[in-house]
Amino acid sequence: MVIILLFYFLALLQNSFFTHFNLLGSVPNLVFILFFLLVFFEKKKKNYLIIPLAIVAGLFLDIFSYTYIGPSIVLLIIIGIVLKKIQSLLKNREDNYPFVYFLPLFLICFAVYEALLMISLHFFDLSHTLINFDLRFAAGIVYSLFFAIIGFWIFKKHAKKIQN
Repeated sequence: MVIILLFYFLALLQNSFFTHFNLLGSVPNLVFILFFLLVFFEKKKKNYLIIPLAIVAGLFLDIFSYTYIGPSIVLLIIIGIVLKKIQSLLKNREDNYPFVYFLPLFLICFAVYEALLMISLHFFDLSHTLINFDLRFAAGIVYSLFFAIIGFWIFKKHAKKIQN
């Protein structure tokens, strides 16, 4: 229940407050960032939580955007499952959540999410989709990455407290 409220609050914040502080027309995707952090820091034994998290996060992303309901849910489920598979291959014994893994995984997952969402929205007009891969796309990635890095250090500190 708390996670649902947190996703809702971040969706509101993303679509109301941050629209006034955009970077080249882009706002940070706070809902995606929280979803990614929750999946990234999820224990291997709780992989079953990826699908409900993706459904809730995707639902809020789709409701608070100009899209139809569904694409974000499907993309987040795929990204969540692939992320956990990659993490299991990159397992590091000393540090369960190394920043060296987080940074490229976030960049790749976020860029893939944005690109596939853009393509799914303009499926019948691919020329329009290709034009959107510009500075606004890059600014959205950089802006979201800034908040994701802050979230990473907060989650990492919290994860260490739970382990101790």
